[in-house]
Amino acid sequence: MPIKEFEGQLCIVRLDLSPAEIPDLLDRHAKNYPGAQALEAAAITLIETNFGPDESAEFVQRVCKWGHGDRHMGRIRESNSPKEVSLALSEGVALARSGEVAGGVERIRRLRNLGQSFASKQMRFLEPTRAVILDSVIRNGLGYGETAIGYAEFLNDCQTILASVRRSGKLGGWQAAGLRVCDIEAAIFAKLQGY
Repeated sequence: MPIKEFEGQLCIVRLDLSPAEIPDLLDRHAKNYPGAQALEAAAITLIETNFGPDESAEFVQRVCKWGHGDRHMGRIRESNSPKEVSLALSEGVALARSGEVAGGVERIRRLRNLGQSFASKQMRFLEPTRAVILDSVIRNGLGYGETAIGYAEFLNDCQTILASVRRSGKLGGWQAAGLRVCDIEAAIFAKLQGY
């Protein structure tokens, strides 16, 4: 790994990301994980209809399938009632909208057999302008902890990168303005995966 000096400190750099490469990384991510727009639309409907229990349970299953977590779906369905799922999602979104995104992920994580990675996937689709996914690829590649603090640190770093990309002038105005924090995470994920 490259070592750089920054503010008088030596740093091990695990990832470099140019603003100009983000659109291509997002295209590649979308090809490897199709269906994100449909899940975002389903999340909007779920929120607008006040998290119906059956619809909430179905949403969790769809997000798990999108994230290649098919192996978890049966255990999640068997371990949590639709009402428990509905309550977790609605309380998670309320926390995220009050500025406590990591707390919202933790609330969803309390669903039995879900885990942080898939809880963060749920939140990413429910609140794409506020939330990111923190899964093993990013945790292992960049060293974030599988904790609420680790999630908050990664989210903060993605927000910082997003602000920097917007200020950089290296993307067209419409491209930079259209980026969301979840897009920064997706670009990082794609870069780490090498596609």
